[in-house]
Amino acid sequence: MFNMEFDAKPVLKKSYKTFISQLNAWDRDGTTPMLASEDMRFALELQRQHWKNLGLDVHQQIKNIKSGSKEIPSVNYSDRIFINHIVGTSKMRTTKISRQGQEIYDQTDEVGTNVVIQQLKEDTQPSPDMALSCPHCGAPTTLAQIESGCPFCGTGFIMDELYPKVTNAFFEVHPDADGKGSRRSLILLMGSGVLLMLIYYLINYLWFSTANDSLIGVIIAGLIIGFMVWVLTRFLGTLARMGKDMRGAGKVGKSLRFRNKIRAIDPEFSSEHFRDRAMNLFRIAAFSEDATRYTSCSCQRPASWDPVIDATLQNFGVNRYSIKGNDCTVDLTLYMDCLIYRKGKIKSRAQNYDLVLHKKITQPTDLGFSIKAVSCPSCSGSFDAEQVRYCPHCGNEYDLSKYDWVLTDIR
Repeated sequence: MFNMEFDAKPVLKKSYKTFISQLNAWDRDGTTPMLASEDMRFALELQRQHWKNLGLDVHQQIKNIKSGSKEIPSVNYSDRIFINHIVGTSKMRTTKISRQGQEIYDQTDEVGTNVVIQQLKEDTQPSPDMALSCPHCGAPTTLAQIESGCPFCGTGFIMDELYPKVTNAFFEVHPDADGKGSRRSLILLMGSGVLLMLIYYLINYLWFSTANDSLIGVIIAGLIIGFMVWVLTRFLGTLARMGKDMRGAGKVGKSLRFRNKIRAIDPEFSSEHFRDRAMNLFRIAAFSEDATRYTSCSCQRPASWDPVIDATLQNFGVNRYSIKGNDCTVDLTLYMDCLIYRKGKIKSRAQNYDLVLHKKITQPTDLGFSIKAVSCPSCSGSFDAEQVRYCPHCGNEYDLSKYDWVLTDIR
């Protein structure tokens, strides 16, 4: 259920500001944001290692706009256990990338920075024996154990410290937000129009002696032509941005049919949880050197891919799906804005990636919590099922698809 919140509550604004600060700290020294969800933290760790493997030094800082960050109207959506708030403001984001001491990319943009903050609903508590990893040391534990302190590192937690948490972040570039680029373009085009008309006037006057128009009229005509070209470029640019923003709109019907179909089997299915899971599975495949080492992936990214440095999800759409009994397979497309590393250069591109996800719907979706620490069905040993494919105690392979979506193909 969606609701508009034109002004986010102070506690949400505080969490938003804290997460942005933590994200900047992660950029400076690699400190993983504590407010980030387990999936998101894991993806950030992989991304940082990915940069290192490529020999790239990447820095991305998010700062307030000099005139004051503009608040974006927030939205919330809820399920049985959690309420999720999309909170955001306009910020300035600077990305600098260098290789072997030489800068190869430097870009500063005004961006709409939207963060998905998840909270527990009032009087709604997950099961005390729910398995999870300690937010401090990553050790496997349960919710009941961690409420009285992690049995491994001794860190104490209460529910207010475990929640809220950030499950995803979206960045929407606002091109030429201050209008300076538009004004420069207008001056350039009008000046070019005047110059062309003057050249035309001089050619007629010097070679053909047919220049009957006044010089002032020629200049005015040049200004009008330049202005008309500027209006046309603005119009075409607006159309291009609208087309970019509408990516995946044609798949809304199929996505809704998939959601309704799967909810008949799994009433707790959440499109938002599914979206965030798909994005984090993409990050695992895109940023890891060998994605098949993780239980959540049984495929590698194609060798033909240009390395992805950063990716922001704009939309997703279901292409096709198959539900046979409790076995569900879904083919979907992620529509993203990416930084791509190609031939020693960084390029900003709109990219589409196709993923195939699989899940055995033998029990309702465990909303909000990532399935991390589990018991091996063969020996009952506990381990991190997201990052370890084979049980370290008995060596048997763990089937994560019984509990969460796994990636079986990526194109």
